[in-house]
Amino acid sequence: MSYPNKFIGFLSPAKLNLGLKITGKRADGYHLLKSIFCLIDLYDRIEVQLTDNGKISLIEHNQAWFYQKDLAYKAAILLQEYTEIKDAGANIRIKKVIPSGAGMGGGSSNAASVLITLNQLWKTKLTTEELCALGVKLGADIPFFIKGKNALVSGIGEIIEPIVLPDLYFIIIKPAFQASTKEVFENLELDPTKIVAEKYNQDYLLNTLENDLATVVKKLHPEALTIFSELEKYGTPAMTGSGSCIYLCYPDKNSAKKVANILAPRYNTYLAASIPESPVACN
Repeated sequence: MSYPNKFIGFLSPAKLNLGLKITGKRADGYHLLKSIFCLIDLYDRIEVQLTDNGKISLIEHNQAWFYQKDLAYKAAILLQEYTEIKDAGANIRIKKVIPSGAGMGGGSSNAASVLITLNQLWKTKLTTEELCALGVKLGADIPFFIKGKNALVSGIGEIIEPIVLPDLYFIIIKPAFQASTKEVFENLELDPTKIVAEKYNQDYLLNTLENDLATVVKKLHPEALTIFSELEKYGTPAMTGSGSCIYLCYPDKNSAKKVANILAPRYNTYLAASIPESPVACN
């Protein structure tokens, strides 16, 4: 089978957690959670060139880890192995904008986007649910990005309920440190008597933006505590995922812009808006 020799480009979005409540822990060690996953218009650009030699290559890989450990590469290999496609390969390049180790799901988004795109280009014809089943083998957040709509997420991340969110605007601060998800969860102290899972609904999460992991990150990285303290002058700061990014949320763009201009000289700052759907959503 021959393929056109051109690169096909698409955008891979970041997400923010609008609140994240830990609701328990399974016997296998996985934590249960409730969170709103909100897609934002901060994108990595991915380009794919199909080949007929059966090889997967991640080119222009500007990350600290070997490309074989990249989730996008692993996703392509997994799809190739699962569908037993022999001759189809791909050259993949990723132009990163979403910060790594930030709690914004960049790696998971890249993997989901590659799964969706190669499923289409290779004509492997997997359903959305089949793609999600593959994706979850690589990361709990990947099915969310495959479905590609804002959602109330629960369980270990596998229960995804699409929701409609108002237009929101965010100032996102990327601290100098990276938060290790493994280390954060290892240091999380749960008090079962204070967990009220049924009240952590969409309204609660959206109104409070409470993230149970933020307390741990503040202890592990005192710089986070300093940033939270300063951002309190301008609104209610919140953390996404297991960190390290900390954000402020506004209902109008002008307010966000004004505060972003104040913070940008001191911090690595991003200005972003919510979007209802990923550009590569698997409908």
